[in-house]
Amino acid sequence: MKKIILFGDAILAGVQHERVTDYFTQRIQTAFPQTQVVNCSIPGHKTSDALTHVQRDVIALHPDIVVLFFGANDILTVHEMKPGYFTNNLAHLITEIGANKVVLVSPPYVDYHKHPERSWPRQIQFGLAAEQMAKNYHLPFINLLEAMQAQQQPEKYLQADGLHFNEAGYDLLEHLLVPAIKQVL
Repeated sequence: MKKIILFGDAILAGVQHERVTDYFTQRIQTAFPQTQVVNCSIPGHKTSDALTHVQRDVIALHPDIVVLFFGANDILTVHEMKPGYFTNNLAHLITEIGANKVVLVSPPYVDYHKHPERSWPRQIQFGLAAEQMAKNYHLPFINLLEAMQAQQQPEKYLQADGLHFNEAGYDLLEHLLVPAIKQVL
């Protein structure tokens, strides 16, 4: 049986109303009933955190596909991570996992009016950095920031907190992610 690993932060972990749920994991499992879907996402984590446990939480599980979706915390100005460090961290993660197994998702839109520490310019910078990594490694890439902006009302995908996804956000993510996973399977 093939194995899909979801590896990211709170959004991929399915956080709803400040609690981790299996909501999104179940959606992917339903889309791929002949696979095992394991969610190794941890709320609050950045790519630098992921480097410390990628071997234990991802590689040791021998995945066929890894959805790599970080960035909402990397962009925080309080951590002062530079886009270059973000790309370096992504490069290490992609190399350790194996580029032939990775589907890369850009950082999402975050309501920067509610979260000024996640400014719009940083969202753009880190989105472009993720896109460049996808090009460098020839990865299937989901430009989630762009997709959320396409309707010119990206807040409609977010819970009231302006950060975590609501049902519409998960609908969009699933709509984009399922074809990308099929491309790798």
